[in-house]
Amino acid sequence: MTVTGMPQPRVLMVGVVAEVAGALRAELAPVADLREITAEEVVSYTRGVPGERHPTLVVLGRQLPAPVGLVHAVRPHPGDLTVIAVSTPVTAAKLATLTLLFSPDQARHLPAAQVDQLPGAAREMLQSMARRRTYSAGLAAAQRQLTSGAGLSRQLGDHLFGEFLTQAPVGALMLDDAGSLAAWNHKAAEILSLTDSGSLGRPLTAFFPSSVHAEVARHIAAPSRQRPVAPDTVFGRLRPDGSDQALRLAPQQVLDAEGRERTLLLVEDITARLHAERMLAERTSQALLSAEVAAAITAPGSLDERLHQCMQAAVNRLHAAFVCVWTVESSSGRLRHVACAAADPGQGDPQDHVVAVQSQVQDIAARRRRRLGTPGDGEAGFIGFPLISGGELIGVLSLATSPTAPGTTADALGNIADQIAVGIQQDRLLNRLRSTAQALEKPLLPPHLPTLPGFDVAARYRPFGSGLQIGGDFYDVFTAPDGRHVLVLGDVCGKGPTAAAITGLVRHTLWAAAQHTPDPAHVLTLVDRALRRENTPFCTLVYALLDPGPAPARLHLVAAGHPPPLLRHADGTTGLLNVRGPLLGAFGDVRHPVTEIDLCPGDTLILYTDGFTEGAGPYNQREPEDLAATVAKHQLPAGTERPADHIAAALMDDAHTWWGPHLRDDLAVLALTAV
Repeated sequence: MTVTGMPQPRVLMVGVVAEVAGALRAELAPVADLREITAEEVVSYTRGVPGERHPTLVVLGRQLPAPVGLVHAVRPHPGDLTVIAVSTPVTAAKLATLTLLFSPDQARHLPAAQVDQLPGAAREMLQSMARRRTYSAGLAAAQRQLTSGAGLSRQLGDHLFGEFLTQAPVGALMLDDAGSLAAWNHKAAEILSLTDSGSLGRPLTAFFPSSVHAEVARHIAAPSRQRPVAPDTVFGRLRPDGSDQALRLAPQQVLDAEGRERTLLLVEDITARLHAERMLAERTSQALLSAEVAAAITAPGSLDERLHQCMQAAVNRLHAAFVCVWTVESSSGRLRHVACAAADPGQGDPQDHVVAVQSQVQDIAARRRRRLGTPGDGEAGFIGFPLISGGELIGVLSLATSPTAPGTTADALGNIADQIAVGIQQDRLLNRLRSTAQALEKPLLPPHLPTLPGFDVAARYRPFGSGLQIGGDFYDVFTAPDGRHVLVLGDVCGKGPTAAAITGLVRHTLWAAAQHTPDPAHVLTLVDRALRRENTPFCTLVYALLDPGPAPARLHLVAAGHPPPLLRHADGTTGLLNVRGPLLGAFGDVRHPVTEIDLCPGDTLILYTDGFTEGAGPYNQREPEDLAATVAKHQLPAGTERPADHIAAALMDDAHTWWGPHLRDDLAVLALTAV
């Protein structure tokens, strides 16, 4: 449990009865420094920078009247300060909230009835803390060695390229005094398309555009302490086939076999990584644009003012020169220019742009089809979409692109065109408010569920009321690029357009994050950051990642402040899954534990929103166990090919029967059966 070169861990016992203190000493005395202190002394023992303090375990006994405040005061940290709190019937309810605020490796709650397990739990937490400190110390030592460059210099002094650098997965180049290629490893040859006969002695700058020759030369020539740009600066170039390539160059001064100083250059091809980051940034920006347009088009004020806000949001998010909107006058059927936003007010009069694209806009309205073209001299590009709602032409939306606009701009403009068309229709036709709300809500749910070979997946959704309000419940099912399937069901705080904007942000962020990797920790961290960055209300959800391998299928489940999922076995028995974690967008950086289960043939996973348990308000609730009993007693039709669909329908029918006219919340259920 001890770590070489690190102090012996310390165990502070506060309010611990003598019998329990004796048991702790018997168990931990050989490996830890145990001390009995008062509550007032705890903070003085635990001060310091988190992660750098004396490794300490604080044991809060049942004699303390208010242990929760003391837990917050010591600020638990998994690397060097952990807490175990023993509860009494009086303090149990408050201590139970520790699982919402801290991960199990930071703070644990132990009921008094299980106090005999305290020594073992304490030893386990000390061992976990020691392992983390050992790992952190190893990383720090490796980083110091790489930073100093001593290890590389000694190796290269014996041989120009040792076995490690020859076979390394990162490119390595040796440059002579003139900055020309003297040697390289296999990875560098692959990255730069080097040949033995044609590349030896060639200046490194020759592999880059002339516009960056001087910058590359300065970067590799200057000592690291004097280098004018960062050591990991990225330089772009063209491959022999004409495609773009982004390289990260990290130069270092080393000694060759004769003791002469040379430049070792580590080269990393980060083209794919930058492309993925750009795609994620574009998807996130487009999700935010959809949310901003939804909020603007439904905000108070005149229609012209709200359309101008939509145009301004589109200009900012889509790197456009101009974004303009026209509407069809109800009386005459003519197009009327309403709003136009410019990225740079100094680049020209928006009215001149309106005149230049007038013929293209008229053509889009007449044909009711989008158009891509060149509007006139001086414009880089043109995209136009008809605004259509309910089969009726409402207007036209156009965009003049800039040279740096991404290739997905047309798709993004098409998405917001639908939202703007519905918003205009809503303003004009109040008697069709229900249709408008449904149209705004439609993009927040998948238009249809995908087919998952070997599984039956089904969903049901019912917004509260008569359809005039947009609900906060949502679900989605899609397949990630690595072949695994993602199922998610959640609930955002609030109703109406605000909830729709948040739902759009959450759903699109989930999809965009999963394109990089669908691992729960990666996806939920990005969703949590997106919510906190936009300062939105919180969101709860259950995230399921399905490995569709040979039976039984493997499920990775994470809950964020959401009711626990149900698991119905093939024989009909149904129970709750112990999947819990903190909600998103409220607490800052939090961790969500992952629960893994096998989904055997005939088993069904059921995700649901809190409308099934709190549909009539907080004072008239059902327990999740009631839902489990409802699912267990439901008899599936013999030979049915859609077991998940039957179960989802049964739960929805049961909720309507149970709550009746008292229902005051949205209902959403998502079921997955291994067939």
